[in-house]
Amino acid sequence: MGWLDKLKVKLGVLDADDAENLEEEAPRAERRTAHANRGERPSLDGIEPASQQSLEDVLAAREAGDRDEMRRLLRELDRGRGLRVVLRAAAALEAGDEAELAELLPKLRGEELAWRLPLQLASVLEDAPRAEALRARAAAANAPRWALAWSRALANDPEEQRRGLVELLFVDPALARTVAARDLALEGAVADPEGAERHAAFAHGRQCVRRFGAGLVADVLDRARGRA
Repeated sequence: MGWLDKLKVKLGVLDADDAENLEEEAPRAERRTAHANRGERPSLDGIEPASQQSLEDVLAAREAGDRDEMRRLLRELDRGRGLRVVLRAAAALEAGDEAELAELLPKLRGEELAWRLPLQLASVLEDAPRAEALRARAAAANAPRWALAWSRALANDPEEQRRGLVELLFVDPALARTVAARDLALEGAVADPEGAERHAAFAHGRQCVRRFGAGLVADVLDRARGRA
């Protein structure tokens, strides 16, 4: 029984007795990538956003406790949009710098991908009600079904996670294979090249907000929406 059938059994979408009678056949994508991936799990499939190293410097400064250097780097990197300006605003909020925060909040209100960051946050927040509110916000912003399903698949609540995994299996099998390999570390699962690029971009942002402080980033998004 292949890994995908095992996952379906685990999620309750395939009967175990029927699964045992299925012919074990690796997906075509697994056959294409099994040799390259054997024995190793490259970070984010080797696909990294161009700014990752710079953001790594920001996060390293934060983790070293050097908040001044972190904020200096964020000012230097800020191009007025994207994750860098969000983190810069979060750093200003943390420091109580209302003047810089007031300058940055309008840029957050104009974010083009209103669903991406809320879903990345929802997948790492421990506060379940707050995570669900972020998913609802992303859905209202027309988030694609694969992104909503992936965020639910990484939820802390087991039932929420199960529903997300089931939906992801049906709406985006290629991404489901990649999530099973990269996020769930399911034995026998191999990342699918068709889902790897989206996984890389989404997972990179998720890792950044987790390391920076998901709660703080969520706070600054609330401020951008006019909430206390």
